[in-house]
Amino acid sequence: MIDAISFKDGTFRYLDQRLLPLQEIHVETRDHREAIEAIKSLAVRGAPLIGASAGYTVVLGVNSFKGAKEAFPAYFSQLIADVEASRPTAVNLFFATKKMKAVYDANFGSDSLDELKAKMTDEAHKIYNDEVDNCDRIARHGVEQIKRDCADILKTRKLNVLTHCNTGTLACCGIGTALGVIRLAWKEGLIERVITAESRPLLQGLRLTAWELEHDGIPFISISDSSSAFLMQRGMIDFGVVGADRITANGDTANKIGTYAHAVSASHHGLPFYIAAPVSTIDITLKEGTQIPIEERNADELRTIFGTQVATPTTPVLNYAFDVTPGTLLRGIITEKKAVVGSYETGLRELFTQQ
Repeated sequence: MIDAISFKDGTFRYLDQRLLPLQEIHVETRDHREAIEAIKSLAVRGAPLIGASAGYTVVLGVNSFKGAKEAFPAYFSQLIADVEASRPTAVNLFFATKKMKAVYDANFGSDSLDELKAKMTDEAHKIYNDEVDNCDRIARHGVEQIKRDCADILKTRKLNVLTHCNTGTLACCGIGTALGVIRLAWKEGLIERVITAESRPLLQGLRLTAWELEHDGIPFISISDSSSAFLMQRGMIDFGVVGADRITANGDTANKIGTYAHAVSASHHGLPFYIAAPVSTIDITLKEGTQIPIEERNADELRTIFGTQVATPTTPVLNYAFDVTPGTLLRGIITEKKAVVGSYETGLRELFTQQ
């Protein structure tokens, strides 16, 4: 498996995804500020991977504290705030910092700082390992749902699946969310070909998903984001499955910009369109997608490609990183607990009461 991040002996190691697929460079750091910048700059990206990286970033920050114990609370509060400011849309990041804060709240009063640091390291490892396990469970539930929804097609042929952005090992900590579903479906002989949308402006589908699929030997073809509706019209896509950065209580989903357009096209052509994400991506405190904070990124991500200017520096740009797909356009939301189909407001809330 591709080693996207790891943490050993106080060192955080990550694969710089900005350079893929042309360069495969792993970076090591003990500086939490460098780790925060890696999350901000998309060197580390993908909602589950951001969450795990956030846990390790907190550990780096805690490990670098050398002051007296009475000064630690203020330091820790600022550390958490700095980590949470790195990517405001990805709810997994806040899920991880909440876990780390819980360790602090439960143990600061009774433990030495060394004991507290050790417990925080254990918690960060648990966040990572839980994400690995979640991916396996998501894949199984996803494949079973696809078998049900595409049963008639599977009687005569294999399936062609559309995906967007990157939801594999590079975005998660295991086999992936949406790409994990695809990997298992391929392994079970359900998939003919994967169609991966380029995912402008940073081309995660073209650069990263294509790289992972080629690495695994899974047949694929890359397309421009604007091609998917035409391929659906021609019967070249049977279903779509993508990841998520935040899901609200009614099933509205924030994901990489371009997802909404794919979902609208799939709905028009009567094709199933799924979200695959861990429960940690669901923000049950938000009723609907209009409440999701949408990150607007630097205009030069559109005006330049890998440092090459493709528009004048003064070209006005609106560069949203995410869009919001209404739950009404989705066939189902696939989590590690189950695939939720139908009433999301009821089904998603039930996930939080299941063991």
